[in-house]
Amino acid sequence: MKLFKKPMKYFNNLYKLVVYRKSKRLLRKVYDIHSYRFHSPELVYQAFLHTSGIKTPNDRNSSYERLEFLGDAVLELAVTKYLFNNYPELPEGDLTKMRSKLVNKITLSKISKQLGFSRLLRISKGAEKDNIRNLNSILSDIYESFIGALYLDGSWKEANKFISNTLLSKHEILIPSPDIQNYKGQLFEYCQQNNIYNPEFIVTNEDGPAHGINFEVSIYLNNKFYSSGLAKTKKYAEQIAAKKALNKLMNE
Repeated sequence: MKLFKKPMKYFNNLYKLVVYRKSKRLLRKVYDIHSYRFHSPELVYQAFLHTSGIKTPNDRNSSYERLEFLGDAVLELAVTKYLFNNYPELPEGDLTKMRSKLVNKITLSKISKQLGFSRLLRISKGAEKDNIRNLNSILSDIYESFIGALYLDGSWKEANKFISNTLLSKHEILIPSPDIQNYKGQLFEYCQQNNIYNPEFIVTNEDGPAHGINFEVSIYLNNKFYSSGLAKTKKYAEQIAAKKALNKLMNE
């Protein structure tokens, strides 16, 4: 039995050495995509390792799945916090729709592919033939697993920074206002049907630092103030103000 343990120990150490060397090579490719310098290269290796690429069948936990589980939770919190802070007047229902649009597999897979993550995924030859490298479900998973690795290695700050740069900075393109509800269009339609002069949308205030300005948009009907909306963009401030105006008109 003792004679058997020594070769096994040697094999395990050799396997760890191989993983470490592969991790270092993978890390150099990752640094071309994202600037954060990892303290634990093994986390990066794990973040891009599909179950099909595992050499030791009993070591399923070395794949990206556990990191993806963690990254999914970190991503949802980051997106939720961002939307909550940046759209203070939107109701829970609209915030939920916005979050769903941002964290769905189609959106995340597009970003993952744009980042070049599909090329870094480590899979078996059989999985390569099945083209799983380009599946939306896999691409979205490795985006989340990388977030999990960032969170473990560099804390919330680094994970949130990555999410902000790659996803949240594009949120207006990914979730244009009509995807929530075009309250502004509905307001114009309501006014036309009820012989009310077209509403005027006026930016009445801009407040905050250059990288985080809050816009206040006010609506005037028949030259009288009617409602206002506050948001990080004029577009969403208009939607908030229009929704308030619609509710007010319908309840008069």
